[in-house]
Amino acid sequence: MTALPPVQPGPRPANRNLTAAIWALLVAGLIAVIAAGVREIWLSAERQEFRDLPVLGQISDFHLTERDGQPRSLADLRGEVWLADFFFSTCPGPCPVLSSRMAEVAQAVRRTKGKVRIVSITVDPATDTPERLRAYAQQYGAGANWWFLTGPLPEIFRLAREGFKLAVEENPPPAVPESGKMLHSTKVALVDGRGQVRAYYNGTEADLLARVLPDVGDLLREGEEKK
Repeated sequence: MTALPPVQPGPRPANRNLTAAIWALLVAGLIAVIAAGVREIWLSAERQEFRDLPVLGQISDFHLTERDGQPRSLADLRGEVWLADFFFSTCPGPCPVLSSRMAEVAQAVRRTKGKVRIVSITVDPATDTPERLRAYAQQYGAGANWWFLTGPLPEIFRLAREGFKLAVEENPPPAVPESGKMLHSTKVALVDGRGQVRAYYNGTEADLLARVLPDVGDLLREGEEKK
């Protein structure tokens, strides 16, 4: 009788300690990136001279509602540097990536103690009620320095198109299941304390944080110089 060949051992299960160590390194790396970004803000703000960013537009007053149910307008942002984007909570396309990038920025600018704010505006107010926005904001760990605004659709469309010069429109019904009910720009706008748009960024790119923070630092310094 021919002897059967010995059974070869299968692949060993992943070492849990090694997996935990890898995740710890990844988290530490993210923290280091955010810390470096915050340092970039202060370095920009402490320079003797700052870059004079161009004025690309002027935001007119608006009246929307934050996720806490309180009204918000342009006057509430006077004197603050802020970054704005447009999204909707049921978006099957780029919105989750966009919101993740904005979450990184929101985390990095917390140390400015209210001088820098993130403002995300839904383009689907029929779905995105304040209650819905509260749940969405919680998914991304949003703090008090990150607003989620909703309101009448005509007001939102006017603000996006006339104020920020960004495209937004309703998606024709046949395409809704695949790309969602709204089409909108994924650009992020940097706005100064006077409501002037000073820069635009691609909000889904991985280096958003690195590109935004030096400009934020320059606007903070510019604001101090003009007081």
